[in-house]
Amino acid sequence: MKNILITFIEKKNKCAHKNALLYSDSGYCPDCGQYLVKNYYLVRCSRCDIKREAKIVWGEVFPRDKYCSNCGAKEFYIEKIDKVNFVDANYAVYLKEIANEMQELHPEVQIWVETGDKCAKQLKNPIQNTI
Repeated sequence: MKNILITFIEKKNKCAHKNALLYSDSGYCPDCGQYLVKNYYLVRCSRCDIKREAKIVWGEVFPRDKYCSNCGAKEFYIEKIDKVNFVDANYAVYLKEIANEMQELHPEVQIWVETGDKCAKQLKNPIQNTI
């Protein structure tokens, strides 16, 4: 019982980001200043793979009904989607989640140099190649 009460108080004291991402998919929360990304989710039945209506309870995604209306199964899984298309609009829900700011603002860049190239050999000894 204490664990449930502690998690309730912790979630209650966090910023709900109600004023953030009203018209965009990513940005900063004006209330707490954290960088947020809007992520979309679908709930599907584990047995028949049909889309189920979803709801958000305390920041977690759950199916609206306990059992699948197609096959009667209780099991489900959550699928994260990049964009919501017209068909999924009635079933998708979104969460405003804190993004890893370094990955969003500064993507990683990798550079490599091949050593067996003629151009690289010419650059090592430019004086010898001009004589």
